[in-house]
Amino acid sequence: MKKLWLSLALVLLSYPANAALDYGLEAGIRQQSGDVAGLNFSANARTGFQGGVFAHLPLQGGVAHFRSGLFYTQRPLESESDITGEKIQYNLDYIDIPIDILFKPHEQFGVYLGFIAAINIADSCSGNPNCRVLDIDTPSFPMVFGGIFKITPKFGANFYFDGVNGSVARGLGNYKAVGFNLMYSMD
Repeated sequence: MKKLWLSLALVLLSYPANAALDYGLEAGIRQQSGDVAGLNFSANARTGFQGGVFAHLPLQGGVAHFRSGLFYTQRPLESESDITGEKIQYNLDYIDIPIDILFKPHEQFGVYLGFIAAINIADSCSGNPNCRVLDIDTPSFPMVFGGIFKITPKFGANFYFDGVNGSVARGLGNYKAVGFNLMYSMD
């Protein structure tokens, strides 16, 4: 993990066009949904947290930027038995590395599209003493689409949708989330 932070810091410090580089901090909430396997089970959406650092590096021409960073992301989900009403909360925590193209026609706003390299770092479940989170598919690569808006030169917001089709762990899959992060630029 230290090597990843050091590599990111070296890239940011050695980038030749530092005047156009935008980097900073982001933190916010996300509403996570998905599917659970099994007859007579429903999935309930839960709220998670996301926070970390971001960087927007301009590409040739200035309108397109490479958007990346390093984020801690919670991807929780709840299953509920349609027969007994028993609820089990699944908590999957990830380190996310966005790999996106940001189209930023103006300093105040932009839209981005790409994917996330999501590496699972923790898992747990509660609500049933026999529950286990097994066979986590890591790394996974959710697709992401979002928009950034700067309210002032330093403060802004990031609104995004991400999702992965297929298995996330045994019995859990098709995760989708909508999120809202506040941004603080340090450029």
